[in-house]
Amino acid sequence: LNAADFPYKPFVMIAIAAIALVAIAAYATQLGFHERMARFGLALILGGAFGNLIDRAIAGYVVDFVDVYWGSTHFWAFNVADSAITVGAILVLLDMIGIGRRHASNPV
Repeated sequence: LNAADFPYKPFVMIAIAAIALVAIAAYATQLGFHERMARFGLALILGGAFGNLIDRAIAGYVVDFVDVYWGSTHFWAFNVADSAITVGAILVLLDMIGIGRRHASNPV
């Protein structure tokens, strides 16, 4: 919503981010101890989202300072918090499809 301009935009964006943080934290409390990959992924997502929320609350915007080029190809600009969110989302998705889970050798 960078291009959108509407009244109270900073407050609306902060409120949406805060609600998302609470929802993700509530979901994280529902995970079992054995779901370590998902818990670690959610921790990365929460940390990254909280970092971006702090930037947005203090500066009014999120500072993207990593700008990557590969030859003549230019990738998106991002920051460490964005990277944490992306890696965390990948870990949660991997856990959802069963990669990284330990299964009992002798099921009951």
